Amino acid sequence: MYKKVLLTSAIVLPMTMTNIHAQSSQGIITASSLNARSGASTSYSIKFVLHKGDKVNIITFSNGWYKITTDNNKTGWVSSKYVEVQNTTTIKYVSASSLNMRKGPSTSYSVITTLTKGEEVEVISEENGWAKINHNSKIGYVSSKYLSDEKPVKITIKYVNADSLNIREGAGTSYKILDTYNHGDEVKVVSIDGNWAKIQYKDGYAYISNKYLSDEKPVKVTIKYVKADTLNIREGAGTSYKILGTYKKGQEVKVVSIDGDWAKIQYEDGYAYISNKYLVDKMPTDSENDNKDNNVVGDVIINENLNYSFDAMVDYEYKLSQQGYNRIKANLSTNNQNSIKYLQATREDLSKYLNPQTFSTNANGRLQFLKIDKYREGITASELNAFFNKYCKSNSVFINKGQAFIDAAKKHNLDVSYLVAASMVETGYGSSVLSQGVYVDGENGEKVKVYNFFGISAFDGTAVSSASQYAYKKGWTTVDKTIEGSAKWLSTNYIHSTKYKQNTLYKMRWSYNTGHQYATDVSWAHIIAKVMNNIIHYYDNSVSLEFLIPNYK
Repeated sequence: MYKKVLLTSAIVLPMTMTNIHAQSSQGIITASSLNARSGASTSYSIKFVLHKGDKVNIITFSNGWYKITTDNNKTGWVSSKYVEVQNTTTIKYVSASSLNMRKGPSTSYSVITTLTKGEEVEVISEENGWAKINHNSKIGYVSSKYLSDEKPVKITIKYVNADSLNIREGAGTSYKILDTYNHGDEVKVVSIDGNWAKIQYKDGYAYISNKYLSDEKPVKVTIKYVKADTLNIREGAGTSYKILGTYKKGQEVKVVSIDGDWAKIQYEDGYAYISNKYLVDKMPTDSENDNKDNNVVGDVIINENLNYSFDAMVDYEYKLSQQGYNRIKANLSTNNQNSIKYLQATREDLSKYLNPQTFSTNANGRLQFLKIDKYREGITASELNAFFNKYCKSNSVFINKGQAFIDAAKKHNLDVSYLVAASMVETGYGSSVLSQGVYVDGENGEKVKVYNFFGISAFDGTAVSSASQYAYKKGWTTVDKTIEGSAKWLSTNYIHSTKYKQNTLYKMRWSYNTGHQYATDVSWAHIIAKVMNNIIHYYDNSVSLEFLIPNYK
């Protein structure tokens, strides 16, 4: 880093002081020729001759003579009468957290002011461990050992919130991977530029994706499962606390900490407590046999062999990403849905969301691979209504519509947990404009209220009007009709399509070489699956769940 210098010009008159150190000074020869001698008087021999305009570096002043060096490393003494000095002051920075600026060069002098780390000061001279400085037009002294030539880097501590995060040589996925961070690792961030953070790494710097950093250290979560038929969720660690809800057998629980018989868990947007006695590390079966796979009773895992590689899939989706078809939500601090921005998904993003292993080992993610082209008995209308009452606002159009969803799912042979979850996500749990109903002009000029839960035929610029006209043509004039019509549309165009056969969330989101993909958000399947996980436990233990896991070539 270059030092900043402040230049002033002055004619220096002969002085009689001895052995005084000149602070980082340069001089210009003013005589037509000037002898440089081996000592500080004319009695010393001439070593070389300087000429008018020559620049020299001044080392020492003694009795009217300067000891100088030239740019070609010649050293000698010249008369100060023929040297115009350009005094330079050096800019330095405070390296201590606080530093007293005093009236004189020792701690016995009173304090003028206190400087803070990173503040810039103008150093006039340094002697015996003290620096004479100019700060905000005040002259004073500070200890030299707490000054640095380089401005201290301001470090911000952040934490990795991804399972793993690549550390790269440069700000881009094309740069070499140096190492990886794990979830919860502390990172020292120097600066942020767009999606990339410059970090302190070993003895230098490196880069990581800023999207996977958070200001607070992520809580270490342990996944456990409920082994009791029902388990109360409470406000505090004791049976005297209010019951907030219940878990059913086999449900996944995110445990933050355990204290005696009580487990602190992540619950909705905060924390709650459940009895630790009814939790197990593996998903229980009817026989409570811990040696079985971590699946509920009757689960069937089908590995679907594909005739293309995972790399080929990533390459294909990355091309779509460059065309704007694969987007990822930016890591913004706002919760305002209207302010959420999306960015082009990188190869790293796509590799994460395309990899079945990223999600198939946990209850939420695994539901991306549930076969949804089959209606399963076992979830009742009253259970769905309880779900709506818990998660929807009182004005939601879905309140008490459990039977309508069951009828629609059964008619079009769809998994009802999927149909409900997709409807919740698409409509904001029944609160969106189109789900609340929009009035359109009927054939006879009357106003007709219509509904559209999936934004079907909602075109940019005319989304509400175009989607409402489509709903009118389809006769979606009641909530029940719209639920049934939506199920038919999903079944025909995706899930039971003879051409596309997209019978899992994963297949609906990712379709190799067809471009027939339901959404642009790369996390769409995971979002739907998370809502499904709040419904799936309503199924009886006797219900068989089939999971179709892609096996890339």
